[in-house]
Amino acid sequence: MDKKMILKKNALSLEMALLVDDELIHYYVDSVLEDNLQNRIVIGQVKQVVKNLNAVFVDYGEEKNGMLHLKQVPQCYQNKIQQGFSLPVQIVKQNIGEKGHKLTAKLNLVGKYLVCLPFEPGVHISKKIGDPVSRDNIKKALEKEIDSEYGFIARTHAEEASLEEIILDAKKLVEQANALLNEGQYLTKGSILYEEPAPIEQMILEQVIKSSHLELVCNDEALLQSLQRKIEAYGGQHEVTYTYFKEQQNIFSIYSLTKKIEQITKRKVWLKSGGNLIIDYTEAMTIMDVNSAKAILTKNAEKATLALNKEATKEAIMQILRRNLSGMILVDLVEMKSAASKLEIYEYAKQILDRYGERSTKVYPLTELGLLQFSRTKKYQCVSHQLMEACTVCHMPYTSHSFLWALIKLEEQLSTVQLEQEKQKVYLKVCPDFYKQMIEYEMIRTLETYYSVEIEMEKSDEKENRIILCQFYKR
Repeated sequence: MDKKMILKKNALSLEMALLVDDELIHYYVDSVLEDNLQNRIVIGQVKQVVKNLNAVFVDYGEEKNGMLHLKQVPQCYQNKIQQGFSLPVQIVKQNIGEKGHKLTAKLNLVGKYLVCLPFEPGVHISKKIGDPVSRDNIKKALEKEIDSEYGFIARTHAEEASLEEIILDAKKLVEQANALLNEGQYLTKGSILYEEPAPIEQMILEQVIKSSHLELVCNDEALLQSLQRKIEAYGGQHEVTYTYFKEQQNIFSIYSLTKKIEQITKRKVWLKSGGNLIIDYTEAMTIMDVNSAKAILTKNAEKATLALNKEATKEAIMQILRRNLSGMILVDLVEMKSAASKLEIYEYAKQILDRYGERSTKVYPLTELGLLQFSRTKKYQCVSHQLMEACTVCHMPYTSHSFLWALIKLEEQLSTVQLEQEKQKVYLKVCPDFYKQMIEYEMIRTLETYYSVEIEMEKSDEKENRIILCQFYKR
């Protein structure tokens, strides 16, 4: 299986595309506009105890207080929970909108092969490690070699590591946990005790472990060299090829990814057969509706419908992965009467997930109403939520392009100006919201320096994130 990670470095963001056998599987963006709060550990202070919810609201330095269920509080803190009490908490779910983030006080630190649980003793093995001998050896080694009351979970790829590598990982995690808990006694509310690397860096390290061979392609030589040093310091014998993309053209265009990435922001996704998927987001779940649309379902209707639904099933899975959807996902297929056809769709969905090694996504048999059900563990932010926002007119969620999406598109245009290799002056005409955020984040100077241009910006009367860019003259 051929795996490539294409990294596109911009002035204000870093985009990543993971290709498996030249098929776009994952896309993600790290941006200066957003902090990576997932799994961050901070000092929190209890602001309100709500007995009806069996929870407390915690101020941990963010604008909105987070919710901490009492069942997520370690035994050593249970009798101390009251207004004003401080304790370390970890962000386990980054919520959007009006809700604050979801917290836990049962901390966990993720290592290469293990997860360390400072407040939950015992050794647990991932259920996906099926070999009973491997499970037993890992458990006995940790119980024998690690002199600590901390608990551990052996991650799935621990099965491929030596016991020496696993023990070394455990000792590093114990040292990290000890330092974190000791330091936390002397810090005030909002102080950061632990932060994970940026999501794209985490994804790269995950793929390095999972893949027999991985090619990293990047348009920024300094970034590529930095990643190479981190991967080599990560330890282990990993086969990674590093390719510096010297050309100034858009690296995603060279790999024919631009249209597929733009599709991530679309509500309607067309299928080759003429059918389509309509994708809508609710607070509780994501819903995909399959329509026959322009597809021709003649002669053997059941066979044609099965073929359309198989195509839609594969595209639905691709959209789940590319958009990084999580929670409950329902796919409303075109109606099929045959029980055998429904079973074939279910088995086909499992095959696709297995083909791409997608272990965090589960598929369930079709319901009586013909709904194909998926559930997916949340890790990292939903890409659609990064690139889309509510409509300013009807307020329907995730129907208008976000400031981040407009900024990425602006940088694509500026990179073409840079191709002239002489300093240019450009004129931008942008909507009031975009203008306000550009000024607020002081982005003009960063863009001018990175792309070697002089930028003049003016507000337009447009309400949407539309950008007019004109190139004036050479300097």
